[in-house]
Amino acid sequence: MSTETSRLARLTESLGLDADNEWPSVVRERLISYGLLGVYVFVVWFPIYYILITSFKPTSEVLSLPITFFPHDATIQNYVDIFNNRPFELYTFNSLVVASTTTVIVVTLGTLSGYTFSRYDFLGNKALLLSIIAARMIPPIALIVPFFQIMSQPPLIGGITGSLYDTRIALILTYTFFNLPFAVWIMKNYFDGVPESLDEQAKVDGCSTWEGFVKIILPVAKPGIAATAILAFIFSWNEFVFALVLTSSEQAQTLPIAVSLFVADDFVDWAHLAAGGMIAALPGILFGLFFQRYIVSGLTQGAVKE
Repeated sequence: MSTETSRLARLTESLGLDADNEWPSVVRERLISYGLLGVYVFVVWFPIYYILITSFKPTSEVLSLPITFFPHDATIQNYVDIFNNRPFELYTFNSLVVASTTTVIVVTLGTLSGYTFSRYDFLGNKALLLSIIAARMIPPIALIVPFFQIMSQPPLIGGITGSLYDTRIALILTYTFFNLPFAVWIMKNYFDGVPESLDEQAKVDGCSTWEGFVKIILPVAKPGIAATAILAFIFSWNEFVFALVLTSSEQAQTLPIAVSLFVADDFVDWAHLAAGGMIAALPGILFGLFFQRYIVSGLTQGAVKE
């Protein structure tokens, strides 16, 4: 008993607490904190867990009552079926091409534009930046009809016939339009947090503006670039409404559209819907688990300026 008492006394002293007055409040605060954390984890992760276990259930078990929270007869047949019965590999390829290409374009233009807005005080700087950000604030649903009409018309480029409707290019251009303002905003704020003395030091070392940007500034801006790339990729990968409106064939449709095909007017194929949903959600889950520090660092760097 004396040993436990001495341990408690040492712990109390190390934390700077009063054993008689402060311990109850500390314990209470910890219990509340852990309780709220547990509720948050449950709310966030339980839907993902339930979709995961549903994807391994046979259809008979999915539709049976009472609901089970662990598959009794686990099977991977649902995953096999969606690739055998539908061109899921083509849908996945389309999503990869569209999301990756959009990410490259958005990161490149967003980084260059963000650096320009951060470092150069040209005429109309603030007005142009605000107009770019304002474009992102327009509800996407309000632009569906204009985008559909634009993509359905032949491009105004000599020698090119046909429209961009039902092509991956239509989705890439659309997603770039919506993601680029966000990328410019992130990178502008990030470069605001990078000391301008680095640019001056690069010039002292004999670097041109471009060389200083590539060799000195870009390596420092890696967290911001990573955050921009991850978010642009996830937004493009998960987008559904424009993919539904601007595509009509398997040659251009992406994974969110493929998953929605398991929902019919009079029936929902829950088992295959869960399997397809897990495949579609996997990149977002992996990015969130393994690259969250880059996302947080990239989004918060501009909050502190020197």
